[in-house]
Amino acid sequence: MEELPPNIIAPLIEKRLADLQKILATKRKSYEKAPQGRIRISQNGGHPEYYLITERGSLRGKYLPHSQETLARQLAQKDYDVRLIKQLQKEIDTLQNYLKHTGGGRAISELYNSLCPARRALITPVTLTDDQYAANWQEVSWAGRQFSPDTPLILTARGERVRSKSEVIIADTLFRHKIPYRYEFPLTLRRSNEAPLHGDFDMLNRRTSDTGNTITLHPDFLCLNTRTRTEFFWEHFGLMDDPDYSTNAAGKLRLYTENGILPDRNLIITMETKREPLSTRSIEKLIKGFLI
Repeated sequence: MEELPPNIIAPLIEKRLADLQKILATKRKSYEKAPQGRIRISQNGGHPEYYLITERGSLRGKYLPHSQETLARQLAQKDYDVRLIKQLQKEIDTLQNYLKHTGGGRAISELYNSLCPARRALITPVTLTDDQYAANWQEVSWAGRQFSPDTPLILTARGERVRSKSEVIIADTLFRHKIPYRYEFPLTLRRSNEAPLHGDFDMLNRRTSDTGNTITLHPDFLCLNTRTRTEFFWEHFGLMDDPDYSTNAAGKLRLYTENGILPDRNLIITMETKREPLSTRSIEKLIKGFLI
């Protein structure tokens, strides 16, 4: 078991740092062009009144009529920007200090990698290497769905049997990108009593319910992003021309949603029809967007 997940916040910190530095430079330029003085705001009968203060230590200032509201806005923005610049610089210093003392977030993993191979062989690091984590993840065994006798024999590049040529394309693309995956790994979900699945859902999926409130499915693929240690279910709906199949697909997606399995979070979806076949370009983009 991995005791400490890999550092995935360092790239986010670097992006945040770049954004902060960009806005800091912009605000410093704006401050240089801002009008002289500062604004004082008071209330008169529930309505704000604006005063321009140009003398140090003065509290009264010159009254600004409504015709000079633009100047009032510029002065208020200037006051805000002065405080903002200080806060931006404070956050920049903090983030730079973090990156400096953690080696850009890589110090813990590099500590293990810097050891000689013989010493590494004696040690279990708190953060596993991607290869170590992937190997452990792949060691899990499971019982997939049975193939009926009339199902064509279709094999992937790594020699496992799948149910369609589209699944071969997905599996082989995952394999080529060295993405760990499990084919038809069982997943038990809770049924909603308020919106039960239609009567032929189990038959169409050839699934069996564990109890009246749960159902065990076998998503096409369970994939692992080794960098983030995040699992993604991948469902390919290959017969969306068929009304029964598309109804079944809609029921399955609703079931996923009710159990917190959501697109762009932990669910990848591909679909095809006779006129819109599976796009290999889309598969590549999905893999690069979620799994690498």
